[in-house]
This record gives sequence, structure tokens and C-alpha cells, in this order.
Amino acid sequence: MPNESVAPPQQSPPQLEYEHLLSYFKYLVTLSTAFLSLIIALGAYLFRSNMKDVRDDAKQEATRVAMTEAKASVAQAFDEKNINAMILLAAQQKVGTITDKIIEQQVTEKLRPVQQRISLTGQISESEMRMRMGFRSGLDELDKLLKSTSDADVVRFGRSTLAKVSEDYDARLQEDVKTSGNKAMQALGMYFTSRHRPQESVPGNLRGVVQVIYHDSDLNAVAGAFLAFRELTGASVKMFDFAAITSWCLQNQTKCENP
Repeated sequence: MPNESVAPPQQSPPQLEYEHLLSYFKYLVTLSTAFLSLIIALGAYLFRSNMKDVRDDAKQEATRVAMTEAKASVAQAFDEKNINAMILLAAQQKVGTITDKIIEQQVTEKLRPVQQRISLTGQISESEMRMRMGFRSGLDELDKLLKSTSDADVVRFGRSTLAKVSEDYDARLQEDVKTSGNKAMQALGMYFTSRHRPQESVPGNLRGVVQVIYHDSDLNAVAGAFLAFRELTGASVKMFDFAAITSWCLQNQTKCENP
């Protein structure tokens, strides 16, 4: 049997219309899909750009806020602790300390002569007390002090003290000699005996008297020797005036050996 070509069935108008609409719908879908993809891609790009801007803006804003807060904190610290006042106070204290030291040095310099005068005056008073107790060391210390100081007031006070003590010794011993009815030389010998001195130490002449004047540690014995010196020489020497004794002996070496 011979092959016969079978013609495709003829589509009806409705089917043709359907296929046309289906093809058009597919086209619309493809077009829509492409458009949506483009929109999505564009949106993603814009989103990334916007996010970058947002991040940059956020970073800048955060930096600005941090700077503002830091400045505010520093300003607050200066305001609360009053740094300027503290610096000024520290400067005042430093200057005050230096000023105090300068004033102290000046006051010390001014007070040094006064303090020295007070000290020397105390030494003179102590020497006077020792002299009145009969210690020759008090007289020696006072004489040494008068020769070593240049303070006129101290010298004046020391000499006045020495003169007063000398006068008191002189008056008391002269009264004792007068009351006993003895000579000054005899009174001196009796004083040595009353102090249990060795007999050979009792002065029996002018030389012995001069030795007591210059070397005896008992100021009462020295004062008694001054009265005996006056009696033996007729010289009007003041009590405890050793320079006068030395001068007289130098002029009368045949009568008084130089100590």
C-alpha cells in the first residue's frame, strides 16, 4: 500500500487564539522577569551604596560625638577641679615657701646678735653666781668673756657685774678684819688654818701673798690676799684688779717677785 502523507489536523480558531495568547504571556513573563532582575540588581547596587554612605555617615557621626564628649569631659574636669585655681595655689605656695625662707634668714641674721647677747649675759650671771660661792673659776671665766667679746652692752654688763661682786667681797672682808681686831695678814693666815690648809701653804710674806692672788682656787682666799697686799705695800689696788698687782710688782721687783 502506498504511503500517503497525512495532513496535520487543522487547528481551530480558538486554539490559534489560545496559542497566540500563551506566546504573548510567555513574552510578558520573560520581559517581566528581565525587568525584575534589572530592578533587583539596581536595588542591590543602590542598597550597597546607601549602606556605605550610611556607614560613613555613622562613622563620621560617631567620631563627631566622641570628640564632642571628650571636649566636654575635659572642660568639665577643668571646671570641676578648677585646674587654674590649683595651679595658682601651687604657685602661691611655692612663692610663699621661698618668701618664708628669705624672711627666716633675714630674721635669723637680725636675731643672731640678740641671741648671742642673751647667751653671753647668761654666762656672766653664771660666773657671778660661781664667784659669790667662792670659786675662782667664776672670776676667770668672766675675765675671759670680757676679753673675747666686742659687744659693748655685754662688756658693760660684765664689768658692772665684776665691780659689784668685787665691792661686796671687799666690804665683807674688811668688816670681818675690823670685827676680829686682827691685821689683814693675820686674818688670811687664820682663814687658811680654818680650811685645814697645810701650814707651809699659809703665806708669811709679800711673795706668798702674791702667789695666793695669782694661783689660789678659793676666791675668798684671793680676796683676803688682796687686803694683805694693800697692808704690806700701802698700794691702793682695787679688789680683783690683777693688772694693778702686776704693774706694782714690775715696778718693785726687789719687794715683790714677778709671778
